[in-house]
Amino acid sequence: MQFQRTPAVCLHKVDFSETSQVLRFFTPESGKISCIAKGSKRKKSAFLAPFELLSLYDLIRIEKRPGTLDILTKAERVRSFTRLRADWPRYVAACYVAEFVDEFAPEGQPVDGLYEQLVHALERLEAGVPAPDTVFSFESQALAALGYLPRLRECGVCRKATVRPDLYFSVRDGGALDPECRPKEERWFPVRRASLESIARFAAGDMPKETMKRPLTAEIRQIFDACVRFHLERELKSAKYLRETITC
Repeated sequence: MQFQRTPAVCLHKVDFSETSQVLRFFTPESGKISCIAKGSKRKKSAFLAPFELLSLYDLIRIEKRPGTLDILTKAERVRSFTRLRADWPRYVAACYVAEFVDEFAPEGQPVDGLYEQLVHALERLEAGVPAPDTVFSFESQALAALGYLPRLRECGVCRKATVRPDLYFSVRDGGALDPECRPKEERWFPVRRASLESIARFAAGDMPKETMKRPLTAEIRQIFDACVRFHLERELKSAKYLRETITC
């Protein structure tokens, strides 16, 4: 038996039986992992407290072969992020970030920097950083880490730098599009260069110094939603609630 100790964020939990649960965590070394916590629902359990989604844990697990559940032997909750749970917009943003990682991250494979980006996003939401800023910063850097960040400062077709204030966007065609490079099929939508530039700055680690206005947040949200739908071929379950809270 090989015991592994790792920090982890709890992404998902489901009952396995009357006494046990299956949990998904995201870790820095192994990426997304699935574990069974035997007896976790019993009153007298080896685990000190019920598992919480979005919480940071120190885990000890028995690593099994690929495709099977690891066995969780110990889980100490390190941080619960209680303040963000008391604020609906911040809680929705945290759920979206966790679902994003759960859906995009491959099982058992680390993604360079993604664990740190996830924890940093939860810390920012806990600290009261505006939800749009936090989510956009996370998504831009997470898409870059996964290799999915679209072209933002050059046309996805001709590869020339975009200079016009009004452009178009198509994930399938690489991202930003000059008007003359639009494909005949209408799989694009109009965007402002300012929105694409904001995403590029988020991806570089910059945060806005002033509160973003609704037209800008709505357009950035539209761009990220298009990216998610293209790569997952569906929308995240929490996306609807995120749009309602950060673009209103």
